[in-house]
Amino acid sequence: MWSPQRAALAIACLTASSLLAQTPSPSGQMRGVIMTARRTPAVGAVVLVRPEDAPSPVRLGTTGASGRFGFDGLADGTYRAEVRREGYLPVVKSGIAVKAPYRAVVEVTLVRGAGSVSAAETVPDPGKGSGAVRLTVRTAAETPLAEARVRLVQAEGREDPRASVTDGSGQVSFENLPAGTWRLEILGAGLLPLRATLDVPGEIAVDATMSPQPADYQPAPQDLIVPEEVTPPPTPAPHP
Repeated sequence: MWSPQRAALAIACLTASSLLAQTPSPSGQMRGVIMTARRTPAVGAVVLVRPEDAPSPVRLGTTGASGRFGFDGLADGTYRAEVRREGYLPVVKSGIAVKAPYRAVVEVTLVRGAGSVSAAETVPDPGKGSGAVRLTVRTAAETPLAEARVRLVQAEGREDPRASVTDGSGQVSFENLPAGTWRLEILGAGLLPLRATLDVPGEIAVDATMSPQPADYQPAPQDLIVPEEVTPPPTPAPHP
């Protein structure tokens, strides 16, 4: 026979489970359009969105033929958007309020030039701790993208690249990364290349959406260079 204390505990557990089951998934939305100074769509611009005061989670996307991008499933809060495209000055939009069911709208006009979003890049340093990147890659139709080529390179071009391919669920992870700034590159057949700079102070989650490559797309010179395969060094044989 149950005591009143056990009955009260069981009711409390059931109530907590019911509340967790009823907790809705984030449903905030952000939509935007990236144009050039001539008011033409900026094809292949990379958009990075993250919370204003946190390095993760990161949402990444490339603009297609219409110059538009969109992110769903955002938690309510304030976000920062970074826009980059080869040959144009990068743009940062901060203080973007996202609150479901409303849709946040971002409009950016790019101007030709060269520069960086921030001078705060830090060379990865094992002495500052280690981090990890948990990456999920999808197509514009929200379909997981398998066998996408993913490459991470340390800031300032240090010779310690990491490379892999996504699995059947479009996921890949990189462990034991020295904390600091890393440059990410994602390539997929028939898709616009995606390159972004990530701040990795610890473990971060990155969700990337790839867009189809338009038939008349003019690739940047770096897209014509096939990256070398990176293989891990052989494991040393144990000493007898």
